[in-house]
Amino acid sequence: MAFKFSVIMVCFISMFQFFLHGEQGQTGSKWMPHMDYIKKTAGHIKIDGHINEEAWENAAIIDVNNEIMPSENIEAPVKTQCLVLYSDKNLYVAFRAFDPHPEEIRACMRDRDNIFNDDMVGVFIDTFNDENRAFVFLTTPLGIQLDEIISEGGAYEDESWDAIWRSAAHIDDKGYEVEMAIPFKALQFPRGADIQTWGFMPVRIYPRSQRHQITNFIHNRGNPCLLCQSHKLTGIKDASPGKNIELDPTLTAFHTDERSDFPDGPMKKKDADMDAGISGSWGFTSNLTLSATVNPDFSQVEADIAQLDINTQFALYYPEKRPFFLEGKDFFSTLINAVYTRTLADPSWGVKVSGKEGKNALGFFLSRDNITNLLFPGAESSYYTSLSQGATAGVIRYRRDIGASSTIGILFTDREGKSYYNRLAGIDGLLRIAGSDTIRFQVLGSSTLYPTVSAKTFIQKEHRMSGYAMNFSYRREARTYGWNLCYENFSPDFRADLGFIPQVNYWKGLVSLNYIFWGKENSFFPRIGIGGDFFQVKEHQGGRLLDRQGDIWVDFDMPLQSYLSLAAGKQEKIYNYVHFNQDFFQVYFRVRPSGNFNLDCYSVVKDEIDYTHTRPGKYFNIEPRLNYNAGKHLQASLSYSYSHLDVEQGRLFRTHLVQGNLIYHFNRWAFLRGIFQYTDIAQDTSLYTDPVDPENRRLFMQFLFSYKLNPRTVLFLGYSDNYLGLLDIPLKQHDRTFFLKIGYALSI
Repeated sequence: MAFKFSVIMVCFISMFQFFLHGEQGQTGSKWMPHMDYIKKTAGHIKIDGHINEEAWENAAIIDVNNEIMPSENIEAPVKTQCLVLYSDKNLYVAFRAFDPHPEEIRACMRDRDNIFNDDMVGVFIDTFNDENRAFVFLTTPLGIQLDEIISEGGAYEDESWDAIWRSAAHIDDKGYEVEMAIPFKALQFPRGADIQTWGFMPVRIYPRSQRHQITNFIHNRGNPCLLCQSHKLTGIKDASPGKNIELDPTLTAFHTDERSDFPDGPMKKKDADMDAGISGSWGFTSNLTLSATVNPDFSQVEADIAQLDINTQFALYYPEKRPFFLEGKDFFSTLINAVYTRTLADPSWGVKVSGKEGKNALGFFLSRDNITNLLFPGAESSYYTSLSQGATAGVIRYRRDIGASSTIGILFTDREGKSYYNRLAGIDGLLRIAGSDTIRFQVLGSSTLYPTVSAKTFIQKEHRMSGYAMNFSYRREARTYGWNLCYENFSPDFRADLGFIPQVNYWKGLVSLNYIFWGKENSFFPRIGIGGDFFQVKEHQGGRLLDRQGDIWVDFDMPLQSYLSLAAGKQEKIYNYVHFNQDFFQVYFRVRPSGNFNLDCYSVVKDEIDYTHTRPGKYFNIEPRLNYNAGKHLQASLSYSYSHLDVEQGRLFRTHLVQGNLIYHFNRWAFLRGIFQYTDIAQDTSLYTDPVDPENRRLFMQFLFSYKLNPRTVLFLGYSDNYLGLLDIPLKQHDRTFFLKIGYALSI
């Protein structure tokens, strides 16, 4: 399999290089609304948060004084200056963020990438000037970093992307100052250009009673493409990422004890291991990066958010958190979720290539997994299993810019094991029309062969089966109104075993409309939105109705960064050939009255189906969440979820789910964190046809010390345990784990 896939890759790269011919120059719109010229620094700049070096006197100064939200293109309530220079190795960016009330600045010690509630400044850098994809670097008044990649003009955010760069800041009686040094090797940009011309958007987030978003250009709310409206930055000569080689050795160790004879048996050693691994990356051009890993550490330190798997129709989704698979994630994202790397449970090695040359973007990875997870989707439910056999998985993704801010691409995935394979290929596109209109489409075909035992057990075909999937949407996002038309179709035998497709054998049509009332400056309601949605789902074979729903909604932006959304609707659903008429009402509220406190709450009351017994019920759910900062170093969060389902004979089940998080940050790099998750599920056994536990309780706790000098130079030391309890058994420890991870980023 690996040899066949390598041959395909060689051919594909040859085609990719063919497309590169003559595509080394700048791309994107020929019309440039504004151009800022920057100079090369003549002196040394120390990144300490104080803009006092003589070198800054030669910087280009950009005024960041136009508020685009919540008010539209008015003078910002605070003044901001952005300074830009470059050297042989770095792009230097600084901000003077003036504030008449510096005591109100919102800034806490936090982990990187977790700063959205704070004051912040930063830049969006569209290095290919294609108005479609940009690198984002943001910093708080305490120097805490956030970096991400946005694509599709700003509509899609990849928050998992991490770069190694420097930042520092300080607060004074005039506001705060920030300095950033962004290495060229952290970016991808056109090679061969004498002078680089990039899209460049400086921003300031000023959160007070409203969350003011400030930039340097006049923003057209009738154009959803944010990058299409940004100004340009030019003047950088002979930019080079250098050797751009990084090696990341890791050492991981864990020890697990378990009470195998629960609840009365003793705790015994279950497993223990210490493993060394290494990952590396090489930017073999200024745009393409080769990454590889041997004996990798694919563990995740952060626990998944707990979800309740009770009375669910389809498989639950968990986001990817493992560093190797997150690298270049945005290159593999498409309209249909055909690449979902959490499917790969225990990889032994992996290799990846990602990047962009001119108008052409490429993503490729190949990995060997020691087990094979399978998801069997259907029209009304999904099932999953794991095979104790290995599989080789590979993905090729190619995307090409066409016109202004539009793209077209192809995708190929392949996973093969003993008596098993799943292959998928297709085409997709993003077309921007007349500014406010966007067309997206994707068509995929698959070919699958399951092992005979699995096919028989889960009622799948015992021979090769083929299927297709398609998705098409036409969206308009004008200043005061919008609409969306969407059609999707998944045939019964379509499979995407490297993706997350829990439902097939259906087609769906959707229409949605909305209208926005924009308030005047400083009005109580800066924005009011109203709208409605209607969709219909029918079985692919036979056209049997599965689901039909219509709803209306209204939402309000209000002072104290508060938000209220109300929705109500009717649903007609057929499950297991039984017809159900359902009503629902839901409400969501959020408020952030200060930098130290925010609260939100979601609740829904609706008619629901008891999927185990195919009968109607009444469902209620409420989920309040609270976050509190006790000073700049200590943060706490608490969330609670309660739900119950009543059927005619009584209360079928009720659930409690409590999750808490307490973090103390010693400084920008080190913190101590405690997490707990408590689940309590009670079920009336007399209302179930199959045996169930009348009560099931679980308590998960995790304690972690983290020192993170940068995203890949890290020390994690932690402990976690699980307590279980049944109706007549109090909570008792079931297992415990001690773990250690050390990682180091060696840059050459």
